[in-house]
Amino acid sequence: MQKIIIALFLMTAFSLTAFAAKYKVNTSGQVTAPTGQVQKGSVLNQQTNIYNNYYAPQYVNSKQVLQAQVSVIDIVMDYSGSMYNWTNEAKNSMSQIIAQLPASTSIGFRVFGHNGMAGSNNLYNPYKPALAKVQSIIKSAGGKYKVQTKSDEYLGSITGSCSATAQVTPVATNNLTALLSGMNSIYLGGSTPLTYGLYQAVNQDFSGISTQIPKKIVLITDGGENCGGDPCEFARELVRKRNDIHIDVVLVSSTSQKLRCLADTTGGKMYTTNDLSSFSNILIESMQTPPAQIQMPEPEKPQQNYEYIDD
Repeated sequence: MQKIIIALFLMTAFSLTAFAAKYKVNTSGQVTAPTGQVQKGSVLNQQTNIYNNYYAPQYVNSKQVLQAQVSVIDIVMDYSGSMYNWTNEAKNSMSQIIAQLPASTSIGFRVFGHNGMAGSNNLYNPYKPALAKVQSIIKSAGGKYKVQTKSDEYLGSITGSCSATAQVTPVATNNLTALLSGMNSIYLGGSTPLTYGLYQAVNQDFSGISTQIPKKIVLITDGGENCGGDPCEFARELVRKRNDIHIDVVLVSSTSQKLRCLADTTGGKMYTTNDLSSFSNILIESMQTPPAQIQMPEPEKPQQNYEYIDD
């Protein structure tokens, strides 16, 4: 037994000596082979990182961790009145979110359901509840009360609110300041023209950007369409025409599945949260997650009509 152990030890030592005589290995796992060394009919590279090791500066300089994310992103956010807490959280956390993306990422910001630009005259001010008049009070089965209000000033200012969408920050790199400024320049509104907002994002915000470049829309909302649009049909029509745009849905304060079709159809992902503290992490995950393969819809078969005639 002792002889066997000694023999194994000598064989191991000989192997290590032979390797050391032919190759040099540094602390980062880089191997230098002798000049002209031939293996399986080909000349080995002089330096080969066989361990595939990385150290912190490499991750920082080359952003290895974030390479999988989409390079063009348009945030499309619901600015209806019920989104007050979430719009504030988005403003507070956007600097942190942008800091975790490569500087080469182009980001834009669009809103829908808003009520005009801050500083404009004759706009509804959501921070003056005295303007509102109680229209009805309904007690729900759970014992809670739902109060409906109206304001002549508000109702007069939202004419055409189902077309209320605006690109407040163009899709571009290094535009955090413009994005934050845009987010703070908008008043919350009342309607939710979600489908129209997506339509404008596709046709305006991404215009001029090659269809060969993957793009992601990050839709943030707490509900669905209430202006007559059909989000699911919009998604189906989108993928019939192009396959470069993917939609992630970030649904807040709701568990509805009505908007899942936007993500499923376009190769995006759906996120839900009721927790403000997790909101920024969800946005970061969305922006860093590559899209799935789009499943192109089957073309509709022409319907055959038959006419029967008597003999």
